[in-house]
Amino acid sequence: MLIDVEYKAAIELLMKEKIATKPTFIINAISSESVEAVLRSVAMPKIKIGDRSGIKIKYVVEKVKDEEVKGEVSQLELMLQKSVDSKDKIIIAKDGDTINIDFLGKVDGIKFEGGESKGFDLKLGSKSFIDGFESQVEGMKIGEEKNIKVIFPEQYPEKKLANKEAIFTVKLNAIKEIINLEGDELKEKLKSFGFNSKEEIVLRIKKVIADKKIKEADDKYFREYIDAIIALKDTKITLPEEILSQEIEDEFKRIEAQILQQGMNMKDYFKMLGMSADEFKKNTLKESSIKRVSDG
Repeated sequence: MLIDVEYKAAIELLMKEKIATKPTFIINAISSESVEAVLRSVAMPKIKIGDRSGIKIKYVVEKVKDEEVKGEVSQLELMLQKSVDSKDKIIIAKDGDTINIDFLGKVDGIKFEGGESKGFDLKLGSKSFIDGFESQVEGMKIGEEKNIKVIFPEQYPEKKLANKEAIFTVKLNAIKEIINLEGDELKEKLKSFGFNSKEEIVLRIKKVIADKKIKEADDKYFREYIDAIIALKDTKITLPEEILSQEIEDEFKRIEAQILQQGMNMKDYFKMLGMSADEFKKNTLKESSIKRVSDG
């Protein structure tokens, strides 16, 4: 069809231009004999760059520090450990330990729903239980049984228990001991991560950190170079109004979402700023939007 030929020719002609947005097909008039239409797109910003010969930007890649590697290795080494029940009945439960307990809670001598469990794992200091419970478990020995008194908080979800004193009979079954994997267990764990030894892990971590620092140096150099070009006296950047307006609207929507997340509405926000939405876009967002678009 003729319209297909004309449309294709128009697209090819438009694509020879430097455009910033996808072409929009707009029909102005249509009849049984003809179609009048236009293809519309936004042109790329016009940029005139000043003399760059005087620009000097230092490219610096930070060295990988030992403490950075150690920090990452220590995190990974946690995955090369396992938890076992300690057989040493002399040791006592302390803050930070993961323990296994049986407990039965009563209020006014009567059991209550959710107040009983056997073989329950609890990390002391995690504040998983009512205030005062975990601190009273501290100091217990394996096999020891103890009555613990606590008071349910005033705002406790179960209203029948709020502000009530409860007595929990607690038996300490085990204290979990963290040990490093060894032998075949260690080899299998390392293999599951794609390594043959701990040394390989250290080398991989060093490379990851080094690559990250190179990327950061590249980004920093690029940003500073672009800023220096924009700051040149003879650099001129002419932004199409459509691009700038869209950038301002996008930034406005991002800010609006943040304000709403904080529980404030936009009307109160602008009242606090002492300006209207249009004034905010013009006086606050326009300059930063120009810089973002110019930075590319």
